[in-house]
Amino acid sequence: MPSEMKTLLLILGCLNCCHFLSADPCVNHTVLDQPWRSTNCANTNCSSFQCDNNLLTGWYRFNGPGGSTIPEAVVPVKHCSTNAPGWLRGSHPTPGDGEVKRQVCFHLSGNPCDWSVEIKIKRCSDYFVYYLKKSPICFLAYCTVKAVIPTLPPTPETTVPPMPETTVPTMPETTLPTMPETTVPTTPETTVPTTPETTLPQIASSMIVPNPTSPAPGMGGKQFQLVIILLIAGQL
Repeated sequence: MPSEMKTLLLILGCLNCCHFLSADPCVNHTVLDQPWRSTNCANTNCSSFQCDNNLLTGWYRFNGPGGSTIPEAVVPVKHCSTNAPGWLRGSHPTPGDGEVKRQVCFHLSGNPCDWSVEIKIKRCSDYFVYYLKKSPICFLAYCTVKAVIPTLPPTPETTVPPMPETTVPTMPETTLPTMPETTVPTTPETTVPTTPETTLPQIASSMIVPNPTSPAPGMGGKQFQLVIILLIAGQL
């Protein structure tokens, strides 16, 4: 597919999308500013006889010096610049009604509703919009009258109250108790007592010292040896 064709299809798609976004008839409608539709226009005072059999079906708003609403009462024949003037059988909707269906009658030959068509009406801010169809034959046309439509009060904005902030309480800090230091007692040094040196007594020699004065060995000699031993033992 050529790029030009793709671009064209994209543009058409966007236009179609925008059309659906503006589907509200209060926004998307055609304005009819035609003074000859006024109920004050009798016969051909305002224009030659007019006919709505070529009117395209769709949403319309009447505006201008000719009037802004379709009259809710029977209009005399040969008024509104046509043979059979169209008037609304019923009342216009209130703001809360939304789109409503109504009947438009065309007055001719003493019959207030010689022909009729079903239309739709919607109340907008300070005006009405009408979903009109073409008239059954000629010369039939929709009439208009001047009307003061009070402006709707603005829709109050719905204010969503702010959500209160949820404050998460601060958790208290948990202080762990300080563990006391464990002091390992010093093991006392074990002093090994010094073993006193054992001085072995000097063993006295049992050497027999001869006594030169002893005349001869015998008891006297033995006594002398005993004295020597005792003397040595006393020195220890």
